[in-house]
Amino acid sequence: MCAMVGLGARLERLARRSDPRRLARDPLGVVRASQDREGAALLTACLAFGNARSIRVAAARAIEAWEGGGGPPRGFRYRWIGEGDLARLFGSLREARARHGSLEMAFLRHDRPESADVGAGLDGFSSELRGRRPTPGLRFLLPRPRDGSACKRSLLFLRWVARPDDGADLGLWSGLSPRRLVVPLDTHVHRIAYWLGLTGRKAPSWRAALEVTAALRRFDPLDPVRYDFALAHLGISGDCPRSPVATLCAPCPLRPHCRAWT
Repeated sequence: MCAMVGLGARLERLARRSDPRRLARDPLGVVRASQDREGAALLTACLAFGNARSIRVAAARAIEAWEGGGGPPRGFRYRWIGEGDLARLFGSLREARARHGSLEMAFLRHDRPESADVGAGLDGFSSELRGRRPTPGLRFLLPRPRDGSACKRSLLFLRWVARPDDGADLGLWSGLSPRRLVVPLDTHVHRIAYWLGLTGRKAPSWRAALEVTAALRRFDPLDPVRYDFALAHLGISGDCPRSPVATLCAPCPLRPHCRAWT
């Protein structure tokens, strides 16, 4: 793996220069504009696959219907997720809140605070929301660590609600410590993490997410996932291309630690 010496300082610089205006292109921007941010965060995170613009459009439709108190938009379809899948998700969200009072309390019921990460809590939380006979669509929307999934979208939801309000994340929950969060490995973050030597795994998985989180915890033990927004947008913006390009990579503050150039 690439040397870690000096990488922490460069990650700090990257995080500090992260422009909040990127929320205009990030699904999280739709959540921040909503009235029910906790519910909107779950719906948006579940739909956070594909390109950011399409996610924002689908999430905005889902949130409008959710906050209107009815069912999902008639004929709703986002890629392979249809109106029926979204209706089941609406129902699961309402049932969890009716039973526990909030999604936070639903999650904390399953969490094990003594554990190093949120894996056990996420397993139980997703299983409860899935219900006894989940549709294939609901199983996709609510993955579980026990199945080996990287659980990127579920971990994105937890990052949004459990991290402090920093202009991007929402700071909605108080019962889950940011130190126990696990990095949501989308395609951009996984690629960058691999090039930086934060994981040796070439495909996203729960184990890969734990490896990347453990590496980032060396730089910030109390809040290891706070670098996630900046790393994701390094890829989303095209500043970190899928294949190394000298002209694009030259100004990157992480280049001295990137295995593509070392």
